[in-house]
Amino acid sequence: MDTLAPSPAPGQNRTLLSRFFPNSDTNYIRRYKFLEEPVASEAASTVTPPLDGASDGTEKHAPKTKLEDGIVEQVNGPYRGEIAKPVNRTLGFFGAFFNMIAYSIALGILSIPMIVATIGMVPFVLLCCFFSFVAWYIGYNYWRIAMMYPGVQNLQQVGELIFGPIGGVTFATIQAIFSIFLQGNHVLLGGYAFYYLGWDACMIVMVFVFTIISFVFTLPRSYRLFSAFAAISFTSIFTVVIIAMIASGVTGPQNRDPTDPPMHIYAFGAASRIPHRFLDGVLGVTNVFVSFGAIPAYLPVIAEMKQPKDFHRSLNLLIIVSFIMYTIVGCIMNYNLGQFTTSPSLGSLSKIMIKVSYGLALPTILVAGCASGQVTGKMFMINVFSGARRRFLDNKLVTWTAWILINVVSWALAFVLAEVIPFFSTFLGLESSLFWSTFFSFAPIFYLWRHQFDCWSNWRNRLGTLVALLMIGIAGFLLIAGTWASAVSIRDLYKTGNVGSPFSCEMPSS
Repeated sequence: MDTLAPSPAPGQNRTLLSRFFPNSDTNYIRRYKFLEEPVASEAASTVTPPLDGASDGTEKHAPKTKLEDGIVEQVNGPYRGEIAKPVNRTLGFFGAFFNMIAYSIALGILSIPMIVATIGMVPFVLLCCFFSFVAWYIGYNYWRIAMMYPGVQNLQQVGELIFGPIGGVTFATIQAIFSIFLQGNHVLLGGYAFYYLGWDACMIVMVFVFTIISFVFTLPRSYRLFSAFAAISFTSIFTVVIIAMIASGVTGPQNRDPTDPPMHIYAFGAASRIPHRFLDGVLGVTNVFVSFGAIPAYLPVIAEMKQPKDFHRSLNLLIIVSFIMYTIVGCIMNYNLGQFTTSPSLGSLSKIMIKVSYGLALPTILVAGCASGQVTGKMFMINVFSGARRRFLDNKLVTWTAWILINVVSWALAFVLAEVIPFFSTFLGLESSLFWSTFFSFAPIFYLWRHQFDCWSNWRNRLGTLVALLMIGIAGFLLIAGTWASAVSIRDLYKTGNVGSPFSCEMPSS
């Protein structure tokens, strides 16, 4: 393959597809920035030849890396006329899996039974199958572009690679907005957890305390070290869902009145007690979609893996575990709770079980928010030390000060947003519909960019092109329908008077 692929064959005219992407000489030159990446790994010694290709015949062995040395802060040297700086890749196959599963599966899994109660068991299982394939397709195409240009470490750099500086700024803005709002959601969940555990204080104080704790746990700069937190997070949420399933089966729905009709389990559609408008079904579909995968974390995780080619194994394990957990939790808890399911389903259990579940879920709430903070923090860290500022990378005081300040700003913004928007949880659904669908659409765009000059050359490429176009259509539908449904939900909150006030000490109702 041409090292600056995709590029036309000699004498080949531009295809219709290639006209959607910039292909000037400047764009080809820019690709050098992301073409190669010198790597320092603790698994092997490396040889670092001079940039001009000459060699003095001596080998330079990379020092053994430490856990805290694993952050990727390198911008390829040859493009900027600088000496290339080795990057320590310390993350293994299971570490990559745990970092992604911590991003993907959090307390939101306990809202899955409500989705089952809204659309029915059979449609839910079919949706899980479909979105498992979609999540794999997204991860595969993110991985392919990372293997094609190993210097790519985040969405901002992919945007710059494909669309130039404007694309880089656009992708970075989307990434930052989504991640900071997600951080805000988790500090709000942390405040809920403190409340249910018996801390009867002002909600602002509880959210602020959880924000400080989240900031502290985001400080590890290595995904290898953070993977230990991620493993604890996965163990935590796995324990919570097991306890919740057992409790729902033993006690049944605790929010059921003696005069209520018997439970009904529906294979298709919703019971009369469950909202069953078209928009409610759309919200259920988009919530299932958002539950699969860890799209924003894919490229940063690949960038720190010892063997990036093994990412597809971590991705496959992520999809399999997610599918099994979502289908089992959704179907079993819906079977146990029927039309009395709430969102999250802990609301249908006894008060003591709610307290136990939130206590065990605290590590998951914490680490899932920190995982989102890691993605944004690493992206801004690369920007801070790009160009001439790379010379400060050897100064630990400067790098740690920058890392701490980046996280202070991101968590401060997350706290303010969580408190200033009185319907924040519902607003997050709107934001997820907008941005998660956008992240989804990037994957088929990456495929079309890679095959812009040979999209119709053989049956595999033709099939891949048609699938990519279909995926863009699905992403567009989810974006429009999900945004519409979320906006209507916000309108309904105002109509029913369930919207509080900014910076309120009261427990939010939404």
